[in-house]
Amino acid sequence: MLESVLLMFSMGLLGSLHCIGMCGGLVSAVAMSRPTIWWPGLFGYQIGRVTTYTLFGLVAGLFGTALGNIGGWPMLRALAVIAGVMMIVFGLNLAGWLPDPLRRFTATISQRIGLAKLAHRLAGQASLSGWYMMGLANGLLPCGLVYAALGLSLASGDTAAAVGMMFFFGLGTIPSMMFAPSLIRKLTPELRGWSLRIAGVIVIVLGVMTTMRDGSMHGHQGAKVHDGAIHGQAMPDNTESGHSM
Repeated sequence: MLESVLLMFSMGLLGSLHCIGMCGGLVSAVAMSRPTIWWPGLFGYQIGRVTTYTLFGLVAGLFGTALGNIGGWPMLRALAVIAGVMMIVFGLNLAGWLPDPLRRFTATISQRIGLAKLAHRLAGQASLSGWYMMGLANGLLPCGLVYAALGLSLASGDTAAAVGMMFFFGLGTIPSMMFAPSLIRKLTPELRGWSLRIAGVIVIVLGVMTTMRDGSMHGHQGAKVHDGAIHGQAMPDNTESGHSM
């Protein structure tokens, strides 16, 4: 569990650098439109995002647990591998070596749920609940990194583990998103480019490790479940043969 938590936190921490120019850009623009950055509002926004991610983890965990209970470990193993591949693709995009396939889709969804209008309406307001609601809505935006995190959470096959994994993933995204306005003001384009490349390479490595680790882990777990079922069926046979004697 600790290994999974560290992996998810690292995913959120490194991958959220990408969010500074994407979903975090809108919030940064709103925050920077004020004379001073309103930190309580930004914090409420982060808690809203983490809430959405945690709820996603609950749904993924329930679904993964159900699959595990009916012997769906091969499918969970496949989901873990797919999640690792998605991490690799996201890392390539983060490093600037691959275009973001979800950019237009994300912009469309943002427009549909009225995120931009909500953000601009909150620009001059000191409403913690409003910023929290904006965080909840932002967590719904399509994101390859979130999908990869959800895939790993679902593949855990455990509801509590999935909730914890998505919670720590959300916590990992807070530093970059919380200080995005300050970073945008201070980072030069060249320094930001190098930071994204380094983070992208690390995410790619994590993706490769995840693909290998989770594929192997669920293969062994599925084998244990299968062996347990066989032994469970064998027990009554031995008992019956003992009575017949």
